[in-house]
Amino acid sequence: MASHTPIDIIMTNLYEVDFFEWTKIQARALQEHNTEALDWDHLKEEIEDLGNEKLNAVNSFLKRLIEHRLKLDYSQEIYPRNHWLKEVDNFQDEIEDRLTQAILNKLDISKQYERARRFFLREYKLDIPQKCPYTFEELMTRYPLNND
Repeated sequence: MASHTPIDIIMTNLYEVDFFEWTKIQARALQEHNTEALDWDHLKEEIEDLGNEKLNAVNSFLKRLIEHRLKLDYSQEIYPRNHWLKEVDNFQDEIEDRLTQAILNKLDISKQYERARRFFLREYKLDIPQKCPYTFEELMTRYPLNND
């Protein structure tokens, strides 16, 4: 069993009571290379969570992007098309802002397509492909501004 120093106990308590203050102290300790003041267990956990949050955000935007592409490509509705186009642009922007090579390597387009397809089919009773008809590059290609 690892022994905990007084600083470990203080940092654990601070982490649980005032996360914001804990982050400031940890950032300062990192900047000063003060390894004694670092709360290693929680830092490791938080860094892993940050990476997962970015991946989850990109996956969420990817699912919404696919859902709106399905609406544009398979629905015959006219009125909401401009809204869908704006949403597609927005989701592409959000993905571009967060995308890294590491995240790109972890994306599961098939899984996000299954989820988007389920949402789409709740709203529209149309025949759409079982498997994703889009590549990532196609999903990220911008629609022309004049809708040609």
